[in-house]
Amino acid sequence: MIDETKINPNIENLHEYFDSVIKKYFDGDDPKNIFFEEVNCYNCGSSEISTSFVVNRFRHVRCKKCGMVYVNPRLKETITHDLYHEPPYQEFYKIKLIPSIDYRKNVLAVRKYEQIIHYTKKPGKVLDIGCGLGEVISVFQENGWNCMGIEFNEFAANFAKEKFHLNIINKSIYDFEASEKFDLIMLWGALEHFYNPKKILEKIFELLNDDGLLVIEVPSADSVLVRYYEQTHNIVDRIIEGDRHIMLFSVRGFREMLEQTRFKPLTIVSNGLDISTLNRLEMENLLDLNQVNAIQEKLDVSLQGDLLRGFFTKNQ
Repeated sequence: MIDETKINPNIENLHEYFDSVIKKYFDGDDPKNIFFEEVNCYNCGSSEISTSFVVNRFRHVRCKKCGMVYVNPRLKETITHDLYHEPPYQEFYKIKLIPSIDYRKNVLAVRKYEQIIHYTKKPGKVLDIGCGLGEVISVFQENGWNCMGIEFNEFAANFAKEKFHLNIINKSIYDFEASEKFDLIMLWGALEHFYNPKKILEKIFELLNDDGLLVIEVPSADSVLVRYYEQTHNIVDRIIEGDRHIMLFSVRGFREMLEQTRFKPLTIVSNGLDISTLNRLEMENLLDLNQVNAIQEKLDVSLQGDLLRGFFTKNQ
């Protein structure tokens, strides 16, 4: 059973912090044009939209063709690049992730590891792109894998090195070069941050061994949580984070984007905290943890949880 209180112990403080960081790019609730740019769908390139809704000042649109949800207009890439490097961004890790690091490693990361080894039994070389504080890749290291992480944020990279004694490269994947190839490449909550996700996937294709495995987890545009906000415009404080999550993936868009970059899906599954979030925000915690998880399990089976996790091989 997943307990949201152990994953997001300070979620209210986190969103107050991010609002204080991004409000300088807006005139009230209106984006300042100098900081923003228009964009089409990251998957299919279409500019046609079916719905539009605003969360924390950021306008989100749903692609009429493939169902992807994306921020439009988005902050220019130079702005977000600077945001990730500003010292105040360390607060994201200090407020949300570090207080829950033991739970994230010993429960969530262990579950991820146990799921992945069903697809790739023996230890090999693993690359974790956007590894954050390193809790996931540390489980692989403890189980005999040759591990490397890439993390853009210097604070997070240093934390992962010091706490878990990991080999972490503090740079962007765009600038990463390696002579070796990897048996497993992982992106946990990373692809939705990139301004050119297909370019990232093309690079991953070259870094992955021909019989290697790619595992990607992304926020879902098809989730109950996103559909709820899209229809009600009530406040949701997870997944929809316009300064960082510039796209949310429909199941169709997720599959298509990977296929376009020469990957073949083995399976796509869903998991999330949709019901826990709505229970907290809308129902005053009327449901207990057992009820929350029972309902969430049914959503996950039908691919309506707020995260999509895909397992892919190279399509030669």
